[in-house]
Amino acid sequence: MIFLEFLLKKQKVYLRIGIITISISLLLSFLYRPYIYKHEINDFGFADIIGSLFSVIAFCCIVWSLKNYTNKEKNQHIIIATIIYALLWELFGVFKVYGVFDWKDIVAGLISGSITLLIKNIIERKYSS
Repeated sequence: MIFLEFLLKKQKVYLRIGIITISISLLLSFLYRPYIYKHEINDFGFADIIGSLFSVIAFCCIVWSLKNYTNKEKNQHIIIATIIYALLWELFGVFKVYGVFDWKDIVAGLISGSITLLIKNIIERKYSS
């Protein structure tokens, strides 16, 4: 808890969002996904995109909790993380390096980047005054 005292309020908010996002992602990956697959439930592909949907949000919020970055730097982080998680990661599937290529993961990664931008804008607006 001493560590948290040194963080700015805004960084604490980002840390909480990062931890919550990672927790939800892991919970859904370890409980929801196997249940859906085992029972052959059509959830319209949600079980397949859990990691991609939360990836940029979790990564950026954890990074932003460690240091007070400028708005421009945060936007750059969002762009870089979105490219990595939505595009480059899926290219590994195309070349059979890791996983399987899936268009839904690309869309989910882009949605994750968009949600991250929205979260950042809300928090920055709240703590800018």
